[in-house]
Amino acid sequence: MSDPVLSQILNQLQQMDKRFDNIDGRLEKIEDRLDTMDGRLDTMDGRLNTMDGRLNVIEEQTKNIPLLQQAVLETLEISKRLETSQFSYERKVTTELNIHQHSIDILNRRQLRIEADIETLKHR
Repeated sequence: MSDPVLSQILNQLQQMDKRFDNIDGRLEKIEDRLDTMDGRLDTMDGRLNTMDGRLNVIEEQTKNIPLLQQAVLETLEISKRLETSQFSYERKVTTELNIHQHSIDILNRRQLRIEADIETLKHR
């Protein structure tokens, strides 16, 4: 082969070598980007695991909510019964106080009559 043809082939091979070097550079950049993406995905996976753990804790803590609701309802029912009992007791005590007040009034009248009778007897 002639020198110009060999020179042209060599020139073409050098251009192809430059193109392959360019392609290798691009592939390395893509690999770097993929490595970055892989790191980000690992970070996201860690965050998701953390969130999963938190959700498990929340789920465990909320299991007791129905029991707490039941306890609150039972306490409310007991409070209502106590309030009803208190009203009943207050009525009973008020009634007894009225009866005692009436009895005291009767005794006061009797005492006044007796004192009046004693004064009358003293003046005779």
